[in-house]
Amino acid sequence: MFITPITPLGQISGLKTIQTEPEKSGNGLPFKEIFTTAIQNLQETEIKSNNNSALIALGAIDDLHTIGIDATKAYLAEKLVVELRNRAMEAYSEIMRINM
Repeated sequence: MFITPITPLGQISGLKTIQTEPEKSGNGLPFKEIFTTAIQNLQETEIKSNNNSALIALGAIDDLHTIGIDATKAYLAEKLVVELRNRAMEAYSEIMRINM
Protein backbone atom coordinates (compact mmCIF):
# COMPACT_ATOMS: atom_id res chain seq x y z
CA MET A 1 0.00 0.00 0.00
CA PHE A 2 1.41 3.34 -1.08
CA ILE A 3 0.80 6.47 1.03
CA THR A 4 0.98 9.73 -0.87
CA PRO A 5 3.00 12.42 0.87
CA ILE A 6 1.35 15.64 2.04
CA THR A 7 2.09 18.52 -0.28
CA PRO A 8 1.98 22.16 0.78
CA LEU A 9 -1.07 24.15 -0.24
CA GLY A 10 -0.74 27.03 -2.64
CA GLN A 11 -2.14 30.46 -2.00
CA ILE A 12 -5.92 30.63 -2.14
CA SER A 13 -6.71 33.38 -4.62
CA GLY A 14 -10.51 33.60 -4.35
CA LEU A 15 -10.67 34.92 -0.78
CA LYS A 16 -10.84 38.56 0.21
CA THR A 17 -8.39 39.90 2.74
CA ILE A 18 -9.64 40.00 6.30
CA GLN A 19 -10.36 43.49 7.51
CA THR A 20 -8.99 43.97 11.00
CA GLU A 21 -10.18 47.53 11.61
CA PRO A 22 -13.73 48.85 11.28
CA GLU A 23 -14.56 50.96 8.27
CA LYS A 24 -14.25 54.71 8.72
CA SER A 25 -17.58 55.44 7.01
CA GLY A 26 -19.08 57.29 9.95
CA ASN A 27 -19.28 56.82 13.68
CA GLY A 28 -20.17 53.14 13.51
CA LEU A 29 -23.46 51.82 14.80
CA PRO A 30 -25.03 54.45 17.06
CA PHE A 31 -26.19 53.38 20.48
CA LYS A 32 -29.74 54.52 19.73
CA GLU A 33 -29.95 52.14 16.77
CA ILE A 34 -28.64 49.21 18.82
CA PHE A 35 -31.10 49.92 21.62
CA THR A 36 -34.02 50.39 19.19
CA THR A 37 -33.24 47.11 17.46
CA ALA A 38 -33.06 45.28 20.80
CA ILE A 39 -36.42 46.71 21.90
CA GLN A 40 -38.05 45.78 18.58
CA ASN A 41 -36.68 42.26 18.92
CA LEU A 42 -38.07 42.08 22.46
CA GLN A 43 -41.51 43.21 21.31
CA GLU A 44 -41.58 40.70 18.44
CA THR A 45 -40.52 37.77 20.59
CA GLU A 46 -42.98 38.63 23.37
CA ILE A 47 -45.86 38.88 20.87
CA LYS A 48 -44.92 35.51 19.38
CA SER A 49 -44.61 33.93 22.82
CA ASN A 50 -47.98 35.34 23.91
CA ASN A 51 -49.63 34.09 20.71
CA ASN A 52 -48.18 30.63 21.30
CA SER A 53 -49.47 30.65 24.87
CA ALA A 54 -52.95 31.51 23.62
CA LEU A 55 -52.78 28.76 20.99
CA ILE A 56 -51.78 26.14 23.56
CA ALA A 57 -54.61 27.26 25.86
CA LEU A 58 -57.04 26.78 22.99
CA GLY A 59 -55.52 23.43 22.09
CA ALA A 60 -54.67 24.62 18.60
CA ILE A 61 -50.97 23.78 18.75
CA ASP A 62 -49.32 20.42 19.19
CA ASP A 63 -45.58 21.05 19.20
CA LEU A 64 -44.66 22.11 22.71
CA HIS A 65 -40.98 22.43 21.92
CA THR A 66 -41.53 25.55 19.78
CA ILE A 67 -43.43 27.17 22.64
CA GLY A 68 -40.50 26.54 24.98
CA ILE A 69 -38.03 27.84 22.42
CA ASP A 70 -40.07 31.01 21.79
CA ALA A 71 -40.50 31.62 25.53
CA THR A 72 -36.75 31.28 26.02
CA LYS A 73 -36.09 33.70 23.15
CA ALA A 74 -38.43 36.24 24.74
CA TYR A 75 -36.72 35.79 28.12
CA LEU A 76 -33.25 36.27 26.63
CA ALA A 77 -34.37 39.31 24.62
CA GLU A 78 -35.70 40.85 27.83
CA LYS A 79 -32.43 40.13 29.65
CA LEU A 80 -30.51 41.74 26.77
CA VAL A 81 -32.54 44.96 26.93
CA VAL A 82 -32.19 45.14 30.71
CA GLU A 83 -28.43 44.57 30.47
CA LEU A 84 -28.10 47.23 27.76
CA ARG A 85 -29.94 49.67 30.03
CA ASN A 86 -27.72 48.77 32.98
CA ARG A 87 -24.55 49.24 30.96
CA ALA A 88 -25.78 52.57 29.61
CA MET A 89 -26.53 53.77 33.13
CA GLU A 90 -23.09 52.64 34.33
CA ALA A 91 -21.41 54.47 31.44
CA TYR A 92 -23.44 57.61 32.16
CA SER A 93 -22.47 57.45 35.84
CA GLU A 94 -18.80 57.09 34.94
CA ILE A 95 -18.98 60.06 32.59
CA MET A 96 -20.62 62.16 35.26
CA ARG A 97 -17.82 61.27 37.74
CA ILE A 98 -15.10 62.60 35.46
CA ASN A 99 -13.64 65.85 36.77
CA MET A 100 -12.92 68.41 34.12
